[in-house]
Amino acid sequence: MKNFIAGMAILILLVVFPLQNALEVVNDHKINKFDEIVYRATQTARTDGYFTIENIAELKANITTSFSDVMESDIYLNLPGNDRVKYRLNEFDERETIKYEIGIPVKKVVVAGGLFGIDDTDNQYIYIKEGYVLSEVLMP
Repeated sequence: MKNFIAGMAILILLVVFPLQNALEVVNDHKINKFDEIVYRATQTARTDGYFTIENIAELKANITTSFSDVMESDIYLNLPGNDRVKYRLNEFDERETIKYEIGIPVKKVVVAGGLFGIDDTDNQYIYIKEGYVLSEVLMP
């Protein structure tokens, strides 16, 4: 009986590993889909010269429709210097770059967090995609 109880405890711990692998595949798919959405938005911002209100609204709508667990209030947006159109110049000028930081929460990082004493608030992180693109709008 002692061996049976010990065997069941080991079996429960061993079941966690394939489930964790499946969860990591799901989270990786979510991050890749988010990267695609951000890429499309940044390319639109590149042709517009900055992140327009319509572009930001479309970005948020694409994120909320693609991920059922992400609400619009969960989306992290930091668009420094997004108050004017940036222009393409003949030489590199950092003032004319379109910078962005966009993030979403990735919930449920560990598959059996409760089993290991991990609270739901600790079992998540925010994935932030940051970078810059160069404007393609010609100087008038």
